[in-house]
Amino acid sequence: MLRSVAILVLLGLLTACSPREPLRIGFLGGLSGRVADLGEAGRNGAQIAVEEINKAGGIDGRSVELVVRDDAQTPGKAIAAVNELIAARVEAIIGPMTSAMAEVVLPITERAGIVMVSPTVTARKFFGLDDNFFLIMSSTREEATLSADYHYRESGVRRVAAIYDLQNRAYTESWKEDFTIAFQKLGGSVDPVPYESGRDNDVDAIARLALSKQPDAVLLITSAVDATRFAQKIREHNGALLLFASQRATTERLIELGGKAVEGMILHNYFDQGSLTDAMVRLRRTYEERFRRTPGFAAVAAYDATHAIAGALARREGKQALAETLRTRGPFAGAEAGVAFDRFGDNTRRVPHVTLVRDGRFVTIR
Repeated sequence: MLRSVAILVLLGLLTACSPREPLRIGFLGGLSGRVADLGEAGRNGAQIAVEEINKAGGIDGRSVELVVRDDAQTPGKAIAAVNELIAARVEAIIGPMTSAMAEVVLPITERAGIVMVSPTVTARKFFGLDDNFFLIMSSTREEATLSADYHYRESGVRRVAAIYDLQNRAYTESWKEDFTIAFQKLGGSVDPVPYESGRDNDVDAIARLALSKQPDAVLLITSAVDATRFAQKIREHNGALLLFASQRATTERLIELGGKAVEGMILHNYFDQGSLTDAMVRLRRTYEERFRRTPGFAAVAAYDATHAIAGALARREGKQALAETLRTRGPFAGAEAGVAFDRFGDNTRRVPHVTLVRDGRFVTIR
């Protein structure tokens, strides 16, 4: 009996001394395919945030592990990926990175009771809902209304041709409709030019169709990759025409691929590129050293989403649901400013910045 007691005591001591299992946070985004820039930037920003959290001691003495899955921007792979994250017993999921994939996976995570915090989903349909889906960005309504007001009043634009991608229609149609409503109220007009990415499109023909509307400016509601392709073709026909785009195109790939064709393009951004907060300077330095590029909006928003989840896990009391902690215990640390959610899980920080491509860099102009 004494021997058994001694063994039990020894096992207890060994258990007490062994490291505790890490807290797992999932990441879901498109990491493969032609428009993987958004997912890659989000993963990179989230990973830097996790490293910072672990360097500071983790959460209640437990390290954080980022479990990454690729949704490949296809419904079948997104469903498989989110089910794998749920099976891995993650505390929450950072993502998805597009509205199209949010439509696919949200019913699954809601049934499982899993919190998702998306860095970049902005389609209006996801806002103002009582669910477990938290949103870092403002909705298309805020961004598109700002864009309409800016270009009508500041750029002097009255007629816009809007090229938009039907492959991500939950986002692009929402943005196009919100912009059209706001722009028409001011007295402008919008001619829609839809296309579907991922196919063997005649980019020049689509660009010429947009130019045939005789616009004062062309609006690109597309990925960064497609924005550069359209910009290059439009510049071949009209080198002076104003080009502007939704925030979806404001990634590092736009400047890397676009070159001179995207100089002068006006976009929107979640954060101020010139911000000098301690967290932003640290994030920018780490990101540039590791990835040899400046962090874009997806990286910064994913960094903020990760810190929000970690902050809520640290502040959660007893059996309080993580979603309730996110709603009530903010603001949480962010790169540029704190992140706080309203009762619907929407970020209370609403207005994006206006950004210009100048000398191969994104420059905040408002």
